[in-house]
Amino acid sequence: MAASIVPGLAFFFSAMTIGAMLFFGAATAPVIFKVLGEEKAGPVVRAIFPRYYLVLGILSVLAAAAAFVVDPGVGFILGIVGLAFFFSRQVIMPKINALRDEAKTGSISAQSTFDKLHSWSVRLNYIQLIILVACFWVLVLKTA
Repeated sequence: MAASIVPGLAFFFSAMTIGAMLFFGAATAPVIFKVLGEEKAGPVVRAIFPRYYLVLGILSVLAAAAAFVVDPGVGFILGIVGLAFFFSRQVIMPKINALRDEAKTGSISAQSTFDKLHSWSVRLNYIQLIILVACFWVLVLKTA
């Protein structure tokens, strides 16, 4: 019985992660910025991001644990994706926030570094999404 539940859990947690990423990127963040404007939206999005990364990290690790039973390689990759969410939360995000605060004081070098690090973090998020979708697809093929 457990053997039939585990693939479902891998699908569920992977799909939840993918869905949360897509919903935040396509619906939540744009609406917040449109309704509140950049000055008011920034602090709101900044307050959401620690939770965003935490939830996605937990979901990815749960997906990894379940996927490991189906395909250890996919489980390992999903585990790396989960760790990357925690890395973003604990390392990248605090640096981005500090640079943004410094840039608001007029520091051109802080703005330049912020732009680069923010761009890098967005790319990392896209890469994680692509990997999640690929892993989900592999799980589907393995259990079909």
